[in-house]
Amino acid sequence: MTTTASVQIARLKQAAQARIGTARALPMSLYDDPELLVLEMEQIFRTSWICVGRMEQVEHPGDWFTVEIAGEPVVVVRGMDGRLRALSTICRHRYFTVAEGRGHSTRFTCPYHLWTYELDGRLRGAPHMGDVCDVDGQPTRLPEFHVDTWLGFIFVSLASAPPPLLDSVGGAEQYLKNYDIVSWRVIPWVDEVWPGNWKLAMETALEGYHVTGLHPGTIDTFMPSRSARFQATAADWTLFRLDTLYEKNFEALRSYAQRMPEGEDRTSAPQFGFFPNCAVSCSQMSSVWLTFLPIDHQSTRVIGGNLVPSDYFEFLQARPDAVQPHVDVVNALNAQDARAMVNLQKNVRSRFAAPGLLSEKERNLLCFYRYLYRKLGGERVHESLPQSENPHDP
Repeated sequence: MTTTASVQIARLKQAAQARIGTARALPMSLYDDPELLVLEMEQIFRTSWICVGRMEQVEHPGDWFTVEIAGEPVVVVRGMDGRLRALSTICRHRYFTVAEGRGHSTRFTCPYHLWTYELDGRLRGAPHMGDVCDVDGQPTRLPEFHVDTWLGFIFVSLASAPPPLLDSVGGAEQYLKNYDIVSWRVIPWVDEVWPGNWKLAMETALEGYHVTGLHPGTIDTFMPSRSARFQATAADWTLFRLDTLYEKNFEALRSYAQRMPEGEDRTSAPQFGFFPNCAVSCSQMSSVWLTFLPIDHQSTRVIGGNLVPSDYFEFLQARPDAVQPHVDVVNALNAQDARAMVNLQKNVRSRFAAPGLLSEKERNLLCFYRYLYRKLGGERVHESLPQSENPHDP
């Protein structure tokens, strides 16, 4: 670890050890340090389960899409055998990319020298090379990564032997028991680049304190900041809730709220942060899912989309004119967040910027700081209580 990175970890530790009332935002330098990002890539993104997509993207054999995690290009593919895999996209010949974007095919062909691979990663053929499908008795194949699914989300881990995915997300499903998220469909999809550090994006998703200020005319109309409240945390996720005012402001959507049993899911909705970089913001008739993938220390790829119940998705498919309002809202939300990223990233470089006190409504940020320090500093500074609803913890 470099001297600069060691200093940053010490600053992170100080932030992570605090409690609400004295806790402050992270020091500005942690959002603008390329050396720290190298450490984050190595100790967080190359060791953790990263949410990369939804099962509907690979419903049929031959469906595939690509994503880059910590500099590693990955293709998630449904094989002809029906099995879901995550493979490297780098050709085993001379490093060219064999798949980009998304598509449907029966094999991958490298555009450089036309080496061809089966969807399970095995080399099928190499023009003018004789038999190179086996080298030293081992089949030539694209490297394979670990892949797993949870509630319709696809997760990939670059680690050689990661812990089970449920070790990371387990316990969260109890707060989604009234949501059939596994069957919900995405409309519209999101794939953008935001000009800011990935932690700035994740932090915004982890708290509802900003909603009224940053999202007037969009989220604030039915999920105002004043209702934001911490609910639970575990080692690798955290949760707050926002009241949903559909019956007051969105009468046409009332039926979706009324599907919920009597209780908090009828009048409020869970807002999850799955560490390190995934946010799922629920409501009774839609849920915004976003994953924040660092490109460099001051730019972030944002992938995800707006999930809706399957019956409403079918309605939208039959009524293209009804889709545009959803597109407009998602675009407006993301534009508001992207503008905030530009502002924040610029201002963390100011010599007058200083970490301010965290609000009670930003308690989930402290959970994030403790996660970051555990991953980067190798030490748990406070034993979180899984699914705790104790307002004094953390």
